[in-house]
Amino acid sequence: MFTWICSFSGLRRVFLGLTCLALAGCETGDGSGIFRKAPESVVVAGKSVVIAGPPGYCVDSAATRDTATGAFVLLGSCASIANSVKLPAPQTPGLLTASVSGTSNSAISASLNRLEMFFTSEPGRAALARDGNTGSVRILDTRSKGNAFYIHLRDTSENNNQGISQDYWRGLFDVRGRIVTVSVVGFERKPMSSAVGLATLDAFAKRIRAENPMDEGPTPAALYGRLLQ
Repeated sequence: MFTWICSFSGLRRVFLGLTCLALAGCETGDGSGIFRKAPESVVVAGKSVVIAGPPGYCVDSAATRDTATGAFVLLGSCASIANSVKLPAPQTPGLLTASVSGTSNSAISASLNRLEMFFTSEPGRAALARDGNTGSVRILDTRSKGNAFYIHLRDTSENNNQGISQDYWRGLFDVRGRIVTVSVVGFERKPMSSAVGLATLDAFAKRIRAENPMDEGPTPAALYGRLLQ
């Protein structure tokens, strides 16, 4: 029924492979004193979708993956990614991810009334689990907001990376004929409350939608040159 669910398994594999790097690069910096680029946005999916985060978050270009079948973008503290205290940082640090599907015939906006039923089912919880096991995920909350679907979950997968919170928020919504999956994950040593996580997720989703208007204004492809200026 939900043909776009394959994006979750891809996100899981990439997330597991990048989290250790992100812990060093996005939370504390590497201590090298070398300034690195920390762009506020990136254009992916054939230059059709702009991904940008809420204030204090920048794109980790080294961890971004963009292919013909989809894209993955990792965001963290601007100050930490750039290794510069002169740049902004969120008050409560965290990792943000955005996964962009290929062109999809499915739509989140048309499935809102079925998503809660799916994600609370065994196949849905298995799709969310980082280890793929149904028993690893507990759904804490679900809600629909502005044609987006938000999930608060706890993932107790045994291969969950050390330092990453088990509780986090995830959201799904449509952008230009593609499905975007976003997540907000906190750190164990500086926990992110549920309220802060939800507010960050909502700000993240709103920023992406604002960068990708559905009217006849400039497309991301047309804006790409401006981002390089």
